[in-house]
Amino acid sequence: MTTSHNLPKSIIGGLLALFVSTPVFSADITHALRNNTQDKATTENYFELGLMAAIGRAPSLTDDDDKWAGGYLVINGSYNWKGLFIESYSESGDPLLLGYNAYESENWSLDIVMGPKFGDLHFDDKFEDLDDRNSSAMFGGRLTGYLGDNVVQFSLKHDISGNSHGTSASALLGRNWQVRNWNFHSLIGLQFFDSRINDYYLGINEDEASRTQFTQYSPGSNFNATTEIGVTYPITEDWVFRSTARFSTVSDADMDSPIFETTRSTRTSLRTSITYVF
Repeated sequence: MTTSHNLPKSIIGGLLALFVSTPVFSADITHALRNNTQDKATTENYFELGLMAAIGRAPSLTDDDDKWAGGYLVINGSYNWKGLFIESYSESGDPLLLGYNAYESENWSLDIVMGPKFGDLHFDDKFEDLDDRNSSAMFGGRLTGYLGDNVVQFSLKHDISGNSHGTSASALLGRNWQVRNWNFHSLIGLQFFDSRINDYYLGINEDEASRTQFTQYSPGSNFNATTEIGVTYPITEDWVFRSTARFSTVSDADMDSPIFETTRSTRTSLRTSITYVF
């Protein structure tokens, strides 16, 4: 499980509403690469606690500055029981994921997964007159393949909560390199969000436009590309150092939304953490 405290409003906005440009690397592929494992079907049982420092540049909902920085508490964990699992990693775009390993072969694994995604805008007075934007319960499949030194992962999810009624998909490719005790990894990915997701979270309907300063807006579907490089180093048996640099594109469907104070065509971040594994 992962959490962060003392987040400035600009960063909260990025976490809650910039979902369409946030890397959605599923925890399984990122965790496998960082831990240099080819275990396809088993989510390991573990818990770790640590601190993270991060800086970056991204579109902002509330600030006229696109730069952000902060320090955060990180809690990672996963648990598996007879194919059923719960997992949440700081490297993942999913705050919490429940699942079941439905199929496994020598090189492929299929998980049925569900978890909350996206969030509300009412963290700032600027959005108090807008309709609620509740979290979506995204349900679907996650297919992971181990092809030589490469790991590929595909996911397709649909909201079953009745909030956004939207669908998202992703395709990811990653690999790692071991240099002494340093484990380097890289990832590239492509994410898709349909018009229902974008319209529910970033759109402004006619009624909202009539009672607020925002203009009416209805975005379409969009694709975003992401790349990531990182390194993991075990300081001791229990202490782990991680650092990750990430770059992603931001589509016009995102940036044309009137809810943004500052717009950018890209998002960049550098995160460094030290955690203790129990």
